[in-house]
Amino acid sequence: MPNPFEVLVMNLEALGFFGFLLPFLFILTVVYAILLKTKVLGEDKMVTGGLSLVLAFFIVGFGGPAVGTFFSTLFGLGAVILAGLLVIILFLAMTGGDVSKMLSGTEIKWVLIAVGVIVFFVAAGAGFGIKVTDTTWGIVLMIVVVGVAIGFLMKG
Repeated sequence: MPNPFEVLVMNLEALGFFGFLLPFLFILTVVYAILLKTKVLGEDKMVTGGLSLVLAFFIVGFGGPAVGTFFSTLFGLGAVILAGLLVIILFLAMTGGDVSKMLSGTEIKWVLIAVGVIVFFVAAGAGFGIKVTDTTWGIVLMIVVVGVAIGFLMKG
């Protein structure tokens, strides 16, 4: 007997929920919030909402299913990485490390930015067909190692 949640997810996928509706709502919300916060178009919420609606349709229409794949991969990988970081923080706390001191440094910000960039490029590769080869990963790893080495040398 099939799992009811698997059937639900497959039916939602068949209806275009993940490929059209969720990316459309996400883009609509982000564009609306940016336009509302910056007040580029003034204070009128009808104009802001109308333009946000039109832009969301254009972006999803232009990207098609690749936009949905991009966002699914981006948020899926992001959730896995956040769970991994949470486990690392829990292990550090259990071993007696001062987690608040570690998280307050500037190094952790750079690590999180680097992880975010890597997740973005992996998601872009899945959604838009950008190929990231082993050579590219090797170059990225070497740049990271050199950057960390320079960081340690500059501190001392």
